[in-house]
Amino acid sequence: MTAAAFFLLLVHLAFFSALHPASACPDLPSMTVEDACRKAAGTLLMYELCKDAMRDVSYPSNGVDLYALVAAKRALASYGDTARAVGALLGGGSLTGAERDAYAPCKESYAQATGTMDAVVAALVGCRFAEGDLGQVYRDGIAQVETCRDRVRDLPKSPLYARNLVDRNMAVLAYFVGRLLVGVQ
Repeated sequence: MTAAAFFLLLVHLAFFSALHPASACPDLPSMTVEDACRKAAGTLLMYELCKDAMRDVSYPSNGVDLYALVAAKRALASYGDTARAVGALLGGGSLTGAERDAYAPCKESYAQATGTMDAVVAALVGCRFAEGDLGQVYRDGIAQVETCRDRVRDLPKSPLYARNLVDRNMAVLAYFVGRLLVGVQ
């Protein structure tokens, strides 16, 4: 195949792909990022967070499974950043006793939340979101992140409080976007 023919084939495939929504799972609604975020978000904050989370989605219209996967992956990335911060704080020697008592359980709750969101991702990738109660799995993950929040909210200058708030919002966003899938409530 000549270089020109190969180029034309790539252009054709790109054009054809742009006409058809990107979805790995069958029988799912497709929509634009704008529509998905409007439908998933109940507040302006969640809408803006959704639009930001989907900033790298390139097709004009996609299956909602792609949006759910992107939201879950963004939550996982945020959890990872916070877990590293918790480890660094616990590894340093400058914490007060109250801070150490608050941060140590956060390490465990983030390990649990990460495992829970990994289970969400596995269900999404395997198109198994209609099996079991994926909505409950999302809610369990939110509760795991909130366990850390409950420990650090009494520490007004804690660097983890703001991070944890972002993580909770990312977990809630993942759940809201996940509810666009069939069978997730």
